[in-house]
Amino acid sequence: MKRSIRGTHLAVAFIVLAMAAAPAAEAHDWGCWVQASRTVQAWNNSTMKAEATAAINDWNNNTVLSVYDVGYHTTISVFDGYFGSTGWGGLASIESSSGCVITHGHARVNLSYNPSSNAAQGIFCQEVGHLFGLTHSNDGGCMGGGYYYDIGTYPGYSVVQHNIDDIAAKYANLGYSPTTSPAQPAAGAPVASAMWNYRPTSLQDAVANADAVVVATVTGVSAGPDLTMPVGKDDVDRIPTQRIAFGVQESFTGDLEDEFALFHTGNAKYILDEDGPYQAGQTYVLFLTHRKDGTYLVSSPEGRIAVTSKGLQPAAEDGFTTALKGQTLAKFSASLKKALRAQDEH
Repeated sequence: MKRSIRGTHLAVAFIVLAMAAAPAAEAHDWGCWVQASRTVQAWNNSTMKAEATAAINDWNNNTVLSVYDVGYHTTISVFDGYFGSTGWGGLASIESSSGCVITHGHARVNLSYNPSSNAAQGIFCQEVGHLFGLTHSNDGGCMGGGYYYDIGTYPGYSVVQHNIDDIAAKYANLGYSPTTSPAQPAAGAPVASAMWNYRPTSLQDAVANADAVVVATVTGVSAGPDLTMPVGKDDVDRIPTQRIAFGVQESFTGDLEDEFALFHTGNAKYILDEDGPYQAGQTYVLFLTHRKDGTYLVSSPEGRIAVTSKGLQPAAEDGFTTALKGQTLAKFSASLKKALRAQDEH
């Protein structure tokens, strides 16, 4: 089944099972990232203002954080816009930091995927949660929405007890006055995290929703135009992009030329969690979809699987592709061809 921000709502029973699947004691920190204190300024400059307000209030009312609204670009800026066919329905990014302390971050919703009101609230909730230093968690709440269950179905768009506990643990030693952290992020640490619009739940699902599936090698990396969005009267949000040139080694399905260009959000400095930089000479299994500009898109991390001397290395940190880690390309190719035959039979 395809998960998307416009997807069919999942059964409540599934949400309950998802909440039970993740132990509440397990913290879900996003690297070392943290706010300077429990007092956090936020600027709500979104067009879906009610949904963004509800998301911010959820964190403010239910956690030890004191999040208050100001009318200018500040610690966390919350907004939305039409960013186009990027693969992500929401994106949080650390725009500036001091060590591991986030000094300025952006939390965005991509309106190009036409999110429902509930889904938009959930995406705002998740992206703001990233800027508090949390990663995705399979607990039924907004931090797992779009990954493990529908982000538009209650409680998938809200803060849940696991999130409250994670924040309490993370900020236990921080007061309401700003502090600095001597810790430094790891080299190459991600500074952006996405809520992908679509994540396949199985190999069959991935095949069914791909325009092409290939094994291809990176032949070049070049800068693409920034994605830009006005934020208020005087500020502009800028998201770097790249165009990755590939040469096709083997085509399983789809009508591709021997060479094609891939649209990629981020670059060597603006590193997206689960979808980091590409380098010339790397080989991947790619599940691709078309973009109107003639480039292609890996619509989720499950669609990017590196072929290495140690076997396959999925980009996704969870989901069905984790079982492929270390598998040979030959074995995977056999499974893929079986999935393609099953699709043709239907």
